[in-house]
Amino acid sequence: MTVPFGDLVALAGAMVAQARATSPAGVPDDGETAATVAALLTAEPRNEAQVLAIVTVIVRDSLADPFRETTANRWRSLLPSWVQPQLIGSTVNRLRAAGLLVHTGRYVRSTDSTGRNVGKLQAVYAFDAEALRDHEPQAQATAS
Repeated sequence: MTVPFGDLVALAGAMVAQARATSPAGVPDDGETAATVAALLTAEPRNEAQVLAIVTVIVRDSLADPFRETTANRWRSLLPSWVQPQLIGSTVNRLRAAGLLVHTGRYVRSTDSTGRNVGKLQAVYAFDAEALRDHEPQAQATAS
């Protein structure tokens, strides 16, 4: 299955729109601080190109796998050098919140020496292409 680049752009746009809609300023902390921070970082217009780059790399990597699985060990080196590290985790969290990345229950050892995470466990995710259908109306609604 190949996802056209335009669809990836629409997906990233829908993700940003959802982040804006679910994380208005002034919402009291309800125990989901990390989710709120992720939403705010990915919703920031200045971060849009970086979020799109991250989403594109993750989705392309998962679609290349026969089981649609992905892990940061495989796609970390494919990210452009201009992507800010804090946006990577935020974007993955937003993809998880949107149901597009689903934890498989498995972990692998990290190979990330730049972030000093070598040997730490990191999740293996599966890409849920069906979740894209759930976001199509939002993408169309935000485009009009």
